[in-house]
Order: sequence, then C-alpha cells, then structure tokens
Amino acid sequence: MSLRVQDLLRHYGGVKALDGVSFEVASGQCVALIGPNGAGKSTCFACLAGQQTPGAGRVFWLGRDVTALPPAQRQALGMARTFQVAQTFEALTVLQNLQLVLARQRLSWWDRLAGRECGAAMQALAQVGLTDLADAVVADLPYGAKKRLELAMALAGLPESSDKGERLLLLDEPAAGLAPAERAAMMALVRQVAAQGVTVLYTEHNMDAVFGVADRVLVLMQGRLVADGTPEAVAQNPLVRERYLGRDFGHSGAADPGAKPPVMARQEAARPAMLAVEDLNAWWGHAQALFGVNLQVGEGELVVLQGLNGAGKSTLLQALIGVGPRVQGRVRWDGQAIDGWPAHRRAQAGLGFVAEDRRLFTGLSVQENLWIAAQAGGQGTPAQRLARVLALFPPLQTMLTRPASQMSGGEQQMLALARTLMTGPRLLLLDEPCEGIAPVLVAAMRDALLQLAREGMTLLVAEQNDILAAHAHRVLNLAGGRLL
Repeated sequence: MSLRVQDLLRHYGGVKALDGVSFEVASGQCVALIGPNGAGKSTCFACLAGQQTPGAGRVFWLGRDVTALPPAQRQALGMARTFQVAQTFEALTVLQNLQLVLARQRLSWWDRLAGRECGAAMQALAQVGLTDLADAVVADLPYGAKKRLELAMALAGLPESSDKGERLLLLDEPAAGLAPAERAAMMALVRQVAAQGVTVLYTEHNMDAVFGVADRVLVLMQGRLVADGTPEAVAQNPLVRERYLGRDFGHSGAADPGAKPPVMARQEAARPAMLAVEDLNAWWGHAQALFGVNLQVGEGELVVLQGLNGAGKSTLLQALIGVGPRVQGRVRWDGQAIDGWPAHRRAQAGLGFVAEDRRLFTGLSVQENLWIAAQAGGQGTPAQRLARVLALFPPLQTMLTRPASQMSGGEQQMLALARTLMTGPRLLLLDEPCEGIAPVLVAAMRDALLQLAREGMTLLVAEQNDILAAHAHRVLNLAGGRLL
C-alpha cells in the first residue's frame, strides 16, 4: 500500500477529533474521505500532511514512517495537499505563482538562472487549463480558477521522481464553493490526475463529487472510521444513510431535490414590493462589484439568487443589510428609502441577515446566542420565539447548553438561522445556507426554509446549487455584478 494510517489519535481537550483511525490507500487509487462536519476529516488531513502531530498512531508512506516529518520533508517524498480555501499568492500573476513553487521546490540554481521554470510552469498550467490566464493577477480571477491554480501548484511542488516514483495528493474539499459547472470541471480534473498515476485522497461534502468520481469511499463519524468500501456499498450502508447521507439519498449520489413538493404554485400576479432596489452600484475599495442592479422582492416570495463565485451575490446581500461595501443607488423597504440607514436600524425594521460565515458568539452557549438575539424585539415573547425555532430545528433542543464553538458546521448553520429568526424578521437574506454541510443537514435546512416560506416569510437566498431553485417563485442570475 502507498499510504497506511495506523491507529491515529488526536484530542482537543475532551473532544476526540480522531479516535483510533486506521486505513490504507493503494497506489493510483482515488479515495474519498467523507463524514459530517466535525467528524475529524480536516484533522486527519492535517496529520497526514504534517501540519499537526497525532497524539498517538503512525502514518506510513511507501513503507516509511513519516509521522514526525514536517510538511516540506513529506513533500520531498511525494506528498502534497491543497486546502478548503484556496491558498494562492493573490498579488502575483498565475505564472508567477507556479514559478515561485518550482523555484523553491524542484529546480536547481542553474535551471532558475536559465529560466527553465517558466517552461515548466506553463506545462503545469496547461495541465489544469489555465494557460490563457498565465499573465492574469490571481486576485482578479474567479474562485474556480484559483482552485485549479492551487491544484497546479500542489502538483508542481511534487518531485518529478519521488521515492519509488509515486506521488500522493491530499485534496481538502476541492469542489467547495464552486458552482455546479465549475465543480464538474474540477472533479473531472481530479480524475484526470488520478488516471496519470497520482494517488488521490480527498474530502468533500458534495455527493456528486464523491459517488461519481471516487474508486472507494471512507466514512468518518465522531473521530472513528465507520465505513470503507465501494461507492455503491457505502451509499447503501444504513448507518451512513441515517446519520450523513439522509434517508432520501438517491442512487445518483444526490439528495432528490423534488422529494418535497414546491412551496407553492408559482404565480405570475404581481405581489406588493417589500424590498425594491434601484440602480445599485457597490465597490470594495476601488474595485466595483455591482453595476446598476435593479430588483424587487414581493411580500411572501421565495427568490433564489444564483451565480458563480465572484459574481456579486454576497456583495448584494451585504449592501441590502447595510454592511461591507461602499454603495450608491436606492434601496426601498415598504416604499421608504433606507439606503442611508445603518445595519442595526434595517434589522429593527424587519430585515434579517444570515452570513455565509455565520458570525456566531462561539464562546457562548446555543441558548445564550438565541437569547441575545431575542432582545432585538419581534412578534411574540422571547419564549414563544424560542419555542418556534426549536420546533423548526429540533436538534438544537438537545444542545442549548453547548458552546457554539463545539458544534459542527451544519449545527452552527442551524443556530445562525435560528438566531436571526429570534429577531422576528419579515425578510430573510441568506448567503449560501447549505454550503459545506452534510447532505442530511442540507435536506433539513431546505425543509426548514420551505416551511418558513409556506408560513409566509419572505426570503432572498443566494445559493449556487439547485437545492431551492425548484421551489422558488423566481430565480435571478447574477454575473459580473450585473443581473442577467
């Protein structure tokens, strides 16, 4: 076996992130490591790549014990990794990113003097389809291109002929944050790399990127390996279906978006405009992110906002709630201009915002996060509002005393939405509420949002995937800061 992991232990205080994890990966295999948020996947990757040292256990690469080796020495032996958030040099060009990696990792001083790293860098860019962007500054690239660049950098950093000629690529959520077309292209690239003889071990929450790509699937839960087998076998594992994939997980590898009926029949009749945006422009520093955006959200509507990373979806939502970018244009709420209002006044008027990064008080308990939000007011007593959000998210009932820092990503997403609901909003602005959480929790989040829509809540949701699009009254597409 190329990679052998033996009885890995890693504890954070009383939390067992890894609790005796053992597995093997054969040369040339493409293996997916999946599991709920907080299962231990990122900790496992950090131990494999050398960013963390396990409390006990061993990591063997090509028969050699590498447990105590730092990342640079592991890379020299043919091991490299990427990260969930692309790690690139933003101020440099695409070509310069590759040249820097090659100059540091592989080429001799004579090669660098002769400029040979330029040719090698262009070859690496051709492998991931970025040749045409060689002279582009990385900061100006769409996120999908940055992810491909990071993959090229990881491959370029590996020695051409490592020990026994083998190489291992550890990919931490390679498709995270990508739109469906970008995700498909990225995973096709991963398969292409594996077909060239590189051993690949990757984590991923998107099940299309797992069950349509991997040769084998490993499942972690609460720091333990609970399943190991072919994609078909793992997809039918009762424990995995119950706790991670969801009972309605389809044979195609994705939860059925039509498992629930549409929130309501789509109606073409005009609805009273609760929110109206006129000629909205927004800037981050000197960079303009929104160009003349006009839209209306009618009372009781479910509107989905789609677009690639960098299209301006998050910028638009932040502009509407009054945080983040510098803006110009008109925002009306119930017919009243609010574009000059600060964020807290907009929230008091009935706009609720759930950010992609959740922004919880991680040092406080679940109940304390909810009670703080309840002080903002809203319909009903705080106790009545608490009962409502707990009915919407039953798992939170058993976590009221748990610190938010000890919740999984999906649980934190539930808490972020519940906390905003405690303020009693009339309009919910949600930024990627289903991104990066386990499939079973994606289904729970979808059902909760559809329940709110059925109850008459108005929602404007930025969502790259099609989880809510089939149920929406309208789907808006944003590209390059403009509504199409």
